Amino acid sequence: MKKIIPFLAFLTPTILFAGIDVDLSGNLEGQFRHSQNNKEAKDPPLYQDWDQENFYLLYGNLNGKVELGNSRIEANWFGRFSQSELYNPPPLYGVKRDSYLATTIYTFPNKLVARDVFQLQSVDQNGNHQIESVLNKFYYEWDYEEHRFMAGRMYVNYGLGEIFNPINPFNQPTGLTAISQVAQGNDGFSFTFFADEKHTIQFLLLGDKRIEGYDGQIDRTLWAHGEYQYNDSIQLDYVIGEDQNRQKVGGQVSFQLEEALVFSQVLYQSENVKNEPSNDLFDILLGYDEQLTSKWHLRVEGGHQKKNNYATFNSFERFLPTEYFLAVSNLYEVHPLMKINATIINDIKSGFTYLIGKGTYNLTKNTEAEFFGYVPVGTGDEPENLAQKLVTTDLGVGLRMFF
Repeated sequence: MKKIIPFLAFLTPTILFAGIDVDLSGNLEGQFRHSQNNKEAKDPPLYQDWDQENFYLLYGNLNGKVELGNSRIEANWFGRFSQSELYNPPPLYGVKRDSYLATTIYTFPNKLVARDVFQLQSVDQNGNHQIESVLNKFYYEWDYEEHRFMAGRMYVNYGLGEIFNPINPFNQPTGLTAISQVAQGNDGFSFTFFADEKHTIQFLLLGDKRIEGYDGQIDRTLWAHGEYQYNDSIQLDYVIGEDQNRQKVGGQVSFQLEEALVFSQVLYQSENVKNEPSNDLFDILLGYDEQLTSKWHLRVEGGHQKKNNYATFNSFERFLPTEYFLAVSNLYEVHPLMKINATIINDIKSGFTYLIGKGTYNLTKNTEAEFFGYVPVGTGDEPENLAQKLVTTDLGVGLRMFF
């Protein structure tokens, strides 16, 4: 909380001055979930030797924005308190252990800063609870003519994928998480050039202290993302640069049909440019999105994530440990105040299948309740994909407020 006090102290006096636009907003949510472990996770080498457990979560955002003319300062503080006995496993052979791996799924995305230089966050874990305080957005923006300049910790938002979005490595897709209103920050500079009405190019210079452990040198990201509106129906996106010590190139094509949106993404990642042990990676995504009726919305995503042979099985970099996958999501409005969502994801290669069901009810204008269930109906039959054995069966409820 100490991280946000200087920011609030700066915001408060500005309200008194005419000509300055100030906005404060945020959300607060409490969750409870009951989890049942996958029995295959209890065996070596995973040692996730628990059966059933409760998990409690309280988190929120406080966002502030100050605008004056062509300049803007915006910041967001994210706080999270979570409690469960899964944070405090019994010693194994007399040796103290880290938290059970299920906690990293419950709190996904648990890395709130994707490219981190400023270290504006703290994580305190003690006994059966964890407290996080993160300033995951804090930037200055200046707009002039056909250009936009940003500096600080910023969100980088582009790409149409909701379950898998490979062309954007700076903000993990959160289509499957139970946490809402969350995004990852990135430290550095952004320069956007509006070439004309159809073509926009964004250049990013970002830094990260955490690649392979910080030894005094910041790993850089040099990145370009362009958007070109070919005509009223077709948009082309392209990305190219060096990021996370890999050279990457890719793009997205989207077709706006009369009643639907069809899109595709491709991303190639080279081996590690510093000659660290690695393999090249190749991702592909196909997507379809349609509002079938006034109440029924359908989304389909399918693709391939080439396996990173050198990643740890508990990294959950892309949330679900799938390789060849197909996901179908249906959102239906039962009542103007009540919506239900059902999403099923299948790893075509291993048979791993994950079912997610949610029901959201608007209690008041600014308050909603949500009931959810996360069920791995097929655990997969590939012995080398240990991460699929870690996915738990969860039933839970949340109460969410906006202000």
